This record gives sequence, structure tokens and C-alpha cells, in this order.
Amino acid sequence: MEGAPPEQQLEFSNRLLRALTQAQTEFIRGSDAPGLFNRLLGVLLELTSSEYGFIGEVHYDPKGLPFLRTYAITNIAWTDELREQFERLTPQGIEFRNLRTLFGAVLTTRKFVMSNDPPTDQRSGGTPQGHPPLKAFLGLPFNSGGEMVGMVGIANRPGGYSQQVIDFLEPFLATCCSVILSWRSEQQRRRAEEMLRHREEELRKHRDHLEELVQTRTEKLLRTTQELEKQQKFASMGQLAAGIAHEINNPLGYVMSNLSTLTEYVSAFSRMLQRYREFESYVAPQLQGHAAEELARLRTFWEREELTITLAEVKEVLNESLEGTQRVKDIIQELKKIARDDDVGPPKLVDVNKELADTLKMMRWNDLQSRCEVRTEYGQVPAILGYPTQISQVFTNLLNNAAQAIERRGEIRISTQREDDMVVVRISDTGHGMSPEVQAKLFTPFFTTKAPGKGTGLGLSISYNIVARHRGRIEVQSQPGQGTTFVLRLPMAISPLTGTQPAVKGPALSAGGATS
Repeated sequence: MEGAPPEQQLEFSNRLLRALTQAQTEFIRGSDAPGLFNRLLGVLLELTSSEYGFIGEVHYDPKGLPFLRTYAITNIAWTDELREQFERLTPQGIEFRNLRTLFGAVLTTRKFVMSNDPPTDQRSGGTPQGHPPLKAFLGLPFNSGGEMVGMVGIANRPGGYSQQVIDFLEPFLATCCSVILSWRSEQQRRRAEEMLRHREEELRKHRDHLEELVQTRTEKLLRTTQELEKQQKFASMGQLAAGIAHEINNPLGYVMSNLSTLTEYVSAFSRMLQRYREFESYVAPQLQGHAAEELARLRTFWEREELTITLAEVKEVLNESLEGTQRVKDIIQELKKIARDDDVGPPKLVDVNKELADTLKMMRWNDLQSRCEVRTEYGQVPAILGYPTQISQVFTNLLNNAAQAIERRGEIRISTQREDDMVVVRISDTGHGMSPEVQAKLFTPFFTTKAPGKGTGLGLSISYNIVARHRGRIEVQSQPGQGTTFVLRLPMAISPLTGTQPAVKGPALSAGGATS
């Protein structure tokens, strides 16, 4: 700088430019203005060898008089009271309103003020008792489009200040001006966003209030309508459900008993065959002639029919069959409860992804597996509060309908996702679709498009009622020849104690996949 060798002046310039570049980069990355200006003030005092200083923004009071609010200022408090005041006021900026001072002259004239002998300068208003001596002062305004945006003040440089110092600090002033203008814009944007959030919150409260009124009245109307419909439509459905349950229970009991017995028989056969293999390995080296040939044929038959694998899988197949029949028995019981409108005990947390996966596993030997390629896309969804068997029954009905809508080879897509406070399940097929007339009657009890004897018309009606009991809704989107999509919306579970969504125990399914 002034009086310094050219190499040192170049080093000062480089240091200043590096500091300004870093400051602009930090601001772009989101640094707040006060912290940024504190670092810039430190660089400014060091490069100009000044003792203290400030950087501030110009504001105007209701009378139009300018005052300064600091972004950064050196702590020169000389009493405990001033130190406490400095700590309290610095975060929001200290205001300087006395215009009969050297910095006040900058605010009123909008020009730089350089004073290397403040005590004799007529523009100086003096300093309070105890204030550190003011030996030299330089106040530099920075402007934009005719507006004075702010100013920089530094003091007590050994030897005073000169025009060379002013010229040296021009890039510094330009950077301060740019940062403050950008910070203003950022503050305006934040205020606008906060105002928008406030208005949105008010609208949400009004909307929630209206939704609550609509929901209350809708629930009252729904309860009245349900009572009337129960008397007209579900009386016959209850009788039919009871008859079906009675007719199925007996043969189902035979099947379950026979499966249990068959499991015991297979276990005995497995043990016997295992002992046969042990006996075979023992006597094989001793056999010759016709006996050895017969044993070789038996070994060939064993390997060709893969009996080792079959024995390993037969127990699992029987267990899965028992699970399937138990599920049928549970569904029959639920059908009775739905028809009679009985209580089904306290609801449980239900992992929708797991129920879908289990339902697909149980259905893999029927038309769904043989005629369709199934693609799944399970999202990260919260639990719902309800009855797992009933939810599984809804999935079973919808997947069966999707498979039956596909005349030849087709595709079924299953996806889950969270939308607001709802868990949304979509089951789509590439089947023949439905006309608007069919869709209008789709959930009516006993309505079916199947041939006589091929369906009761209760599946979707029961599914609709199950979803309604879970405070959800089911929608259908379909066009003839373009497939069908069923959309289930079920409210996520909310803990009455914490007001938050409770966790579901066990692993959650989230990965997509495909089966065929």
C-alpha cells in the first residue's frame, strides 16, 4: 500500500481479491450476511493497519433521515455496561443515528470523509468520555444506481489515510454493495415465503375445518344410508354367507384333517426311505448279478425322478397347504363377521407391503401365476390400523378379478406409496377393461359380469365394505380394451398418545420386483 514496495502492494491486492472472492463464494453457498461481513471487516482492518471499524447498511427513519445499522463492528466497549449492550445488540445490528459526527457527514453528503486530525475537524461531534482515542478516520460510502446502500468506516491507521487507500478499497466497497443488495433480495424472498406459508397455514386451517364439517355430516349420512342398505341388501347376503360358510366348513375340515394325516404319513415314508438309502449303501457292495442290476435300476429311477429334492420339498408343500386351508377358514370366519356386522376385536398395525407379498405367495399356484406376469413396486409406506385378514381378503379379491380379466397372457402391476396421510395401493391389469355402466354397478351386492354359476357377485361388495370399515375408500379406473386399475386409499395409523405414526415391527418390503 502507500509507501510499501511494489511487491508488498501486489501482495496486499492479491490478499484483498482472494478475501473478496471467498466472501462472494460463501454468500452464494448460503452464508449469512453478518458472519460474512465480520470476516471481511477483519481482513479490512488487517490490510489497512486500522485499529477498529464497522460495515453497515443505510436505512431511513419515518422523517426521511438516514441512519446506519451495522452488519459488523469492532468491539471497543470500555465499560461493563457497554460490553453487555454490545453483546445484546450486535446480532440484530447496532444503530447509529447521530448525524453530527464524521460518519454522519458520510450519510448526509453521500461522499467519503477522510479526517487525519479528528479533534480539530469541524465535522466531528467528539467522542464520549472513556472512548478510545480517535486519531484518524475514513468513511467510505458505497452506492447503487444513485442510492446510498451502506458505508464502511475505519479508524486509527498509523500515519492516517490517503487517496491511495481509498483507491485500494474500491473493490472492497463494490463487494459490500453487491452482498448487501443480494442479502436484501434474499430477505425479501424469505419474508414473502413466510407470508405465503402463513397464508397457506390459514387456508389449511379453514380447509381442515370445512373438511371436518363435511366429514361429520358425511359420516352421519353414511351411517343412515348403511342402516337402510343393511336391511335391504345385506339381509340376503348374510343368509348366503352363512350358507356358504356352513357348506364349506365341513369339507374344509376334512381337507385340513387329511392334510394333517398326510403330513404324518409322508413323515413316516421319508424316514423309511432314508433308512432304505442307508441300508442300500450298506448292502450294495455285497450284491452281484440280478440283485445288483435291480439295485442299479432303482438308483437310476431315484436320480431321474429327483426324489431327494422331492422329499425335501414335500414337507414345505404340505405346510403351505395347511397354511392355505387355515387362511380359507379365517376368511370364512371373517365373512360371517362381515355379514353379521359383529365386532372383530381391537385393530392391529398392518404392514400393507407384507400383506400384499403374503397374498401373492398364497396365490402363486392359481390362475394368477399361470396366466399373468406380476410386477411389484413397494414404496416406503407407514402402517395402517385394521385387520390383516380382511385387508388380505381385499387384495385376494382384487388380484383374482385382475387375473380373470386377462383372457390370455397379460400383466398385473402392484404398487404402494404414501400420499399425504394415506397409504395408496394400486392394482392394475392389462385385461379387457370395463364400460362406465359396469363400473357404476361394480360394488353392488350380487352384481357380476361372469357367466351363471361362475361367481356370486359378493367379492367386490365385501371388499368395498371392508375398506369403508377401515375409513378408507376404493376407486376404479377403467376403459374397455385398456385394462383396469383399482386404487385403495387407507389412512395411516396415528398413535393416540404421541400423535405420530407408530413403527411396524418386522422387516418392511420396499424393493420392486417381478414374478411370473
